[in-house]
Amino acid sequence: MPYLKVKDGIDIFYECYGEGEPLVFVHGLGASSSMYKPQIEYFQQHFKVILLDLRGNGNSGSLDCNVESVLDKQAEDIKELLLFLEISSATFIGVSYGGGLIQKVALASPDIVKTLVIVDSFCDTSIDSLQKLLAMVGANQTWILHMPKKWLATLTKSSYKRWSIACNEMESIILNMRTYETKIQRKAINRIRFNDQLLKVNIPTLCLVGDYTKLGKKMMERVSSCIQDSELKVIENSFDPSNLCQPKVFNKTVHKFISNLL
Repeated sequence: MPYLKVKDGIDIFYECYGEGEPLVFVHGLGASSSMYKPQIEYFQQHFKVILLDLRGNGNSGSLDCNVESVLDKQAEDIKELLLFLEISSATFIGVSYGGGLIQKVALASPDIVKTLVIVDSFCDTSIDSLQKLLAMVGANQTWILHMPKKWLATLTKSSYKRWSIACNEMESIILNMRTYETKIQRKAINRIRFNDQLLKVNIPTLCLVGDYTKLGKKMMERVSSCIQDSELKVIENSFDPSNLCQPKVFNKTVHKFISNLL
């Protein structure tokens, strides 16, 4: 398996498929690059597909830092990977936690970001409504990550019954997640406040969100409103992660958006 040893000695697992314009796919919380299987099969026919397991996830090395440094460390790993691959700039596609992280990449290193595709994500996790308060209270209960994984997997699968591909992958994510490091990343999410910074971002951006929850749509509407050159599209009958709930619609929508910019 290919690894890049970054500056602080951590091994970052990555894979590349296809040729052409580079697309970097960044996975969600506690997941790995395997969540993009439906995208690998499709996009490698048209682009150079780059995947990595963020430190603290999948086959990559440990995430051993304070909560305040999590996004900085992971964003720097991505920058180092592109430098290693001799890629000056790329389109970044991130779902959920990955969507938050690629915003961080765009803010810290805008020169390496050609285009953004932010999916089922957020730019501000502060509490500004009762609906968000209830959601964040639940998300902050990180002790639940220490419950038996089989129990958590069963609970998660019940939320994805209508989406078979997503259901199977979400079960795998729960069973294989690295509990302690997922907990640190969950806490890092709670510190995201990108609103004001994103107002200065001038990068073509596609914002995608499933229509399954009102809060999810509201949070992505906020992301889109903060980025000047952005458009928001809602995917019907979809939930986080939309790339797995509606892979065909997701693939075609993203492909069309990127192709129109080339």
